[in-house]
Amino acid sequence: MFNPIFGPLKSRRFGWSLGIDVSGQAKQCNFDCLYCELTAHKPTARMQNVLPPDFLLNALKRALEKITTPLNVLTTTANGEPTLYPHLKELIIGMQALVPSGVQTLILSNGSRLGVPEVQEALMHYNMVKFSLDAVCKKVFSRVDRPHKDLSLEKILNGILDFAQKYRGFLVAEVLLVAGVNDSEAHIKDLASFLRRVPNLARVDLSTIDRPPAYKAKPLETTKLQELAAHFQDLPLSLPQRVLEQTQVQSTKEAFLELLRCRPLSVEEARCYLNIAELQELQKTGLLQIKQVGQMHFYYYT
Repeated sequence: MFNPIFGPLKSRRFGWSLGIDVSGQAKQCNFDCLYCELTAHKPTARMQNVLPPDFLLNALKRALEKITTPLNVLTTTANGEPTLYPHLKELIIGMQALVPSGVQTLILSNGSRLGVPEVQEALMHYNMVKFSLDAVCKKVFSRVDRPHKDLSLEKILNGILDFAQKYRGFLVAEVLLVAGVNDSEAHIKDLASFLRRVPNLARVDLSTIDRPPAYKAKPLETTKLQELAAHFQDLPLSLPQRVLEQTQVQSTKEAFLELLRCRPLSVEEARCYLNIAELQELQKTGLLQIKQVGQMHFYYYT
C-alpha cells in the first residue's frame, strides 16, 4: 500500500523534515518544470486522484509514533503541486493535534494558486509557506515552468502579492535558476524588483539545479550564481548550500528505496540511511543508478 509519509530528510533550507505527499504515486501538477526531479508529465489543472484526509492523517500519526530523529518541520508537499489538493484546509487543521512540540508546519508550493481564496484559507494555518518564483516574464515563464495552458502569469504574480499582504507566518520565496533559460541579468533585475514589492517576505532562497532533472537542464556555475545574487540587495537573501550530514537515521533497504522514489539523494546523504556495503548491494541488483549533477553524484531509483 502506498505510504504518503517519507523521511526524515535533511533539507538544506528547513532542517530535518518529515514529508507528507498529498498527491500520491501519480504526478499531479499544474507545472512541468524544466528542472523538476520528478518524471516529466503533462500539466493538469486539478487532481484526478484524491487521497482522503483521514488516510493522510492516520499515516502521519503512525509515522510520528516511530520517529526517533529530532524534527524541525512537518512538510506538506506532493508528487506535484500540493495546493491542488482539494482538502488542504481539512488536512492542516487535522495536523494541528499531531504536530510535536517545537516542530513547525511547512508547505512547499510553486506559487501558482496563492491568489485562490480557498487556498489562502488553508495556507493561513501553516507556520511556514514556501512559494517558487522562477520568472516574471511570460516567455521565460513558459520555458522554465512549462505551465498548464489555463494559467496566467499576471494572475499568479497578483495572487502572490495578495496572499503576502494577508499572511502572518514565515513566508519564503524560492528562485531557482537554469543556465541559459531564466538567468539573464535583465530578467534577474525584473524578478528582484518584483520580490521587493512582496510584503512580509521573510527570506529569498536563490539556488540552481542540484538534483537530476527530468529534462536536459543545466545548473549555473557557483560564481555566476554569486554574481547574480548582487541584484537581490535589500532583500533577505539566502544561498542555501548542501551540507553533508553525518547524523544516522534508522532505516531499512526497503524504506530507503521508498525514500528514493520520492527524491534522489546525494551519495553523502544516502550514507545517513545505509552503510556503504548495503548501498553497493542495492547497486548490484540494478535498483539504483548514479547520476552526476554539477560536481555532486546522486543515487537515483530505477
